[in-house]
Amino acid sequence: MLDTKYARPLCTAREILTVALNSGKVGNSLLVEIEGRKMGIMDVVSTLVRVPTLLQLKKAMAPKPDETPGSFAVWVEANAENLANNPAIVFEGKEVTWSEFNALANQYAHFLKSRGIQRGDCVSVMMDNRIEFLALVVAINKIGAIGGLLNNNLTGRQLTHCISVIHSKLCIFGAEVAESVDAVRGDLSLTEGEDFFVVPDGDRAPTLNWAQSFASVTEDQSSSNPGDAADNTIGETALYIFTSGTTGLPKAALTSNRRYIMGGGLSGQAGLKLKPSDRIYLCLPLYHATGLMIGAGAAFSTGASMFIRRRFSASNFLDDVRTHHCTGFVYIGELCRYLTNTAEKPDDHNNPIRSMIGNGMRPDVWMDFKNRFGVDTICEFYGAPEGNVSFANLFNKDCTVGMTSSVVNLVQYDVDQDEIVATAMASAYRSLKASQA
Repeated sequence: MLDTKYARPLCTAREILTVALNSGKVGNSLLVEIEGRKMGIMDVVSTLVRVPTLLQLKKAMAPKPDETPGSFAVWVEANAENLANNPAIVFEGKEVTWSEFNALANQYAHFLKSRGIQRGDCVSVMMDNRIEFLALVVAINKIGAIGGLLNNNLTGRQLTHCISVIHSKLCIFGAEVAESVDAVRGDLSLTEGEDFFVVPDGDRAPTLNWAQSFASVTEDQSSSNPGDAADNTIGETALYIFTSGTTGLPKAALTSNRRYIMGGGLSGQAGLKLKPSDRIYLCLPLYHATGLMIGAGAAFSTGASMFIRRRFSASNFLDDVRTHHCTGFVYIGELCRYLTNTAEKPDDHNNPIRSMIGNGMRPDVWMDFKNRFGVDTICEFYGAPEGNVSFANLFNKDCTVGMTSSVVNLVQYDVDQDEIVATAMASAYRSLKASQA
């Protein structure tokens, strides 16, 4: 594991097991020293209780051939069968069960097939966080197509680029972003009146002469599973998730079923440790990986339910989690800083949040947040859809990004000079890269 403050190993698995097996005492005050680092025996014990889950996760995440069957749509279908009447999503006063959610996704999937969408085709999706967004993403996955997830704040040239670069066959968007799509439709290769579909947003159901109502064209479709999900493989591309576009135009990161399954499984089983009776508080954008893979993926993989907000609200956070009994929270670091900066109340710790998973939690916020809001587990992770390595704090060690199963070299990087700082580790890294050239 890595300490984010000092960037060094905290302790290896072998060291933890050695201490646990050789020590005859267990107590809060007892400390053992491992290579100059002191560690409480209770810390060792709390780590060991997580080992069975991690071993199960390791088996599930072992390398498999690309042709191995698997996708998150299969998870949803299993939840609909095994947890049919359990809640799946709570959103703006509406609750749908896993059976109802799967049925809606099936209607969408059958319609997409009727429009000629085939395995490997891409469908653009642009919408706020809501039930229809998740149902559409699952529907696209059910038939082996690719969901192109568009940032709903995009406009103009960036929006045109994102829809075009992924060769979208259809563009399905929410009424809340109709003006943005309207402004660029003339610059796209899609056919007006045929390839654009607008999803009503509550009472907002605009009549557009260039886009059909998605609710109207899907309402009479079959609610049965289309059957294609069984043919999905983990090597197939499931999603295009775009980068933020801070350095030029947004870039589409290919996200396979394998990556989604690994992210959702890790989050639900080892990070948040969810059961079907749990509920996730989910306010991050679902067009980004943390919200969709780590958040919704955790629910898909475990059968837990989700409370979804369109966007984060610090003032409503505690009321929301208390009212809707949310036991898990998916965060980015600045959300926790905003919450820490709100006026403190004596009962802030009186809430059902038990575990959290996310990235960007700074050391100066971590312990204040954890103690104030009474959170037991914070699973900080590091990773990106376009990256090739990730870390996760699966042992619940404070102020760390945890460990990785990948072989990595840790080097210091000078951002201003745009180069690796000259150290012994850096020299070894350069030598390795030279040998691989």
